[in-house]
Amino acid sequence: MAAPKELKWVEIDLSAIAHNAAWAVSRLEGGAKLMAVVKADAYGHGAPAVAKVALKAGAASLGVRDLAEAADLRRAGIAAPIHLLAPILPEQAREAVRLRVVACVDGIEQARALSAAAGGRKVEAHVDVDFGLGRWGVPARELAGLMAALAGLKRLRVTGLSAHIDYVPGKNAVEAEEKLGAFRRLAAPYKKRDPRLVVRAANTSVFMDFPHHRFDLACLGNLLYGINPSSRSAPLKNAWKFCARILTLREVRKGASIGYASEYLAPRRMRVATLPVGYADGLTMEPAERLIGFGSGFRYWGMRRGVRLPFVGRCGISHVLVDATDAPDAKVGDVVTLPVRRTAARGVARLYL
Repeated sequence: MAAPKELKWVEIDLSAIAHNAAWAVSRLEGGAKLMAVVKADAYGHGAPAVAKVALKAGAASLGVRDLAEAADLRRAGIAAPIHLLAPILPEQAREAVRLRVVACVDGIEQARALSAAAGGRKVEAHVDVDFGLGRWGVPARELAGLMAALAGLKRLRVTGLSAHIDYVPGKNAVEAEEKLGAFRRLAAPYKKRDPRLVVRAANTSVFMDFPHHRFDLACLGNLLYGINPSSRSAPLKNAWKFCARILTLREVRKGASIGYASEYLAPRRMRVATLPVGYADGLTMEPAERLIGFGSGFRYWGMRRGVRLPFVGRCGISHVLVDATDAPDAKVGDVVTLPVRRTAARGVARLYL
């Protein structure tokens, strides 16, 4: 495939997403299902395109952060179940009903509004429980009271219990195991009362590191896109490549200062390339240290034909300099791939493979 003529673009490999989704489905047991998390425009990959591919690969439902994202999927003709991963405001209840979403509930006021807006139908909801993340969710000690109150709402049907624990791989595994076990015990009597109740708490990190806590519905985002935060291996394929063309090339003498604030002094004679990509496109904003350091814990580079081109100096809003000394055959127009925050690369052309 020939590269496009744009100065910068993103290549999205939909077959990689299909592969990752199918692999996740193959790891689920006991009737458990996959929710493909496509919030934040599918982590920058394009929500409608990713949703269609993931559903075809075996996902049972989709996860979004808000009603605007749900509306985008419905406009794209997607009829699959869509879960809101965050609560709504009571005044949004009518729109939630119109979009036929599975609501996220952590309080009685939202639930009453949903029930009142339901008209002649019933609204599905998952009750979210807070296990330490502190963003939303009913405290575990208050779940019984909320569930009892929800049972009195004729137009609201609680079809699931959810939790999102504060687990980071390599940081708090023992605590995470305790919280997942506590959530399992908390959900058990409700699951016994209604075996169809969906219990879910497994994001990508939990899915990978606690396979015995995948519950009924695994809610996977990072894994779909080829991102594995766990130390456990998985045969994932990367779905993302951010590409930019070299705009200029110039020779820089040893000791010359370049970049903002003259922070960077060339440690040797260098060949420096300019790329038309900056932090507005999702590149790092961590500044370089004076002289030749890149900052403690931070080292960034682009890649050209397998050769690293380290960043030089500060990343600007719309450009970055890279050291192309080790790529003597590099020329203006050559393609360099770059690390960016995928959700921040808005307005950059997408090329779907």
